[in-house]
Amino acid sequence: MFIALRDIWRSKLRFALLGGAVGLLIFLLLFLNTLSSTLLGFFVGAIENNSADVLVYEDTARRNLQASRLDPSVVAAVAGVPGVETAAPIGELTLTAEIGGDLTDLSLWGVDLNGPGRPQPVAKGRLPGPGEVVIDESGISEGFEIGETIRLIPSGTELEIVGYVRDRRYAVVATAYFDFNQWVGVFEAEFPGTPFVPLSLIGVETAPGEDPAEVGDRITAAVAGVEGLDRKTAAAGTPGVDSISQSFTLIVGITFGIVVLVVGFFFLILTVQKLRSFIALRAIGASTGYLARSLIAQVVLVVLVGSVVATGLLWAATLGSNPAFPLAVDGGLVLTVTVAVLVFSVFAGLLSIRRIARADPAEAAHGVH
Repeated sequence: MFIALRDIWRSKLRFALLGGAVGLLIFLLLFLNTLSSTLLGFFVGAIENNSADVLVYEDTARRNLQASRLDPSVVAAVAGVPGVETAAPIGELTLTAEIGGDLTDLSLWGVDLNGPGRPQPVAKGRLPGPGEVVIDESGISEGFEIGETIRLIPSGTELEIVGYVRDRRYAVVATAYFDFNQWVGVFEAEFPGTPFVPLSLIGVETAPGEDPAEVGDRITAAVAGVEGLDRKTAAAGTPGVDSISQSFTLIVGITFGIVVLVVGFFFLILTVQKLRSFIALRAIGASTGYLARSLIAQVVLVVLVGSVVATGLLWAATLGSNPAFPLAVDGGLVLTVTVAVLVFSVFAGLLSIRRIARADPAEAAHGVH
């Protein structure tokens, strides 16, 4: 450890530049992961963080909420499946809404306020009553504030905002929740003459001890024309999610590889440059293990310093993020990325350790050839 610190002190600029470069690359890793999770949360947060344990779709909808149309009578059939504690209707309708004199898109969800699918917990305010809604708090930047009135176009229905929920946005538009029976009234006003109001989903609360995925499979097998999915599977199966995830995974993977290569090649080059010194140390009794531990200590210090730099940059980026697309520092993500980079960087450093191990101490007497 003494040799590692002394070497860093003697080459402060060199190691500072490496730490800064690694910090920028780790920041890019963290930023891309944060951006990906935030984007997916805006896209399917209403599904992934739904209060229902299982979501039931029309089987031909291919897990597309907006293509799913279920007859209301299916709720009773789903409720009778073993493992189902409660089943409740869920409706979704994307409309044009007027708020503060401006027109915007609004995803309007009708739910049983006492059943699965309810907007819980309410982060601020309260659950809605007649003529009221709660809205995902990311809509604040778009003018959806408590006390404001939303006017639906073209029906003219007015709804007052009385609370906020978190991480319940859908399809990257402002998302509001209110009582299902009122949602039926809005649907009929928007589409007069409809023979019946179709459900988008059925929310299911599973019985205690039941696995949501297994209950979903039972529902699919027992009820004709439906597909039951746990929240995670439903969110991942939403059209477009897989493409977004794969794109970000590829970019993050390439960036991760670059970080490891930068660290590995730096220490390999450094080892070659200092090979005479390492050979001399071995000649006076320093073991390969001792020198290897010193090298690993340098790798660890560089990655940790880089991670601190990256976390600071990410924190600054979150402070400067647009309120309409808020980013947040995830401590778990920072820890996971740091540990992953550290482990693979140490493995990359094995190339340098191998070079040290192959050095012949006898060469100290007549130079390295």
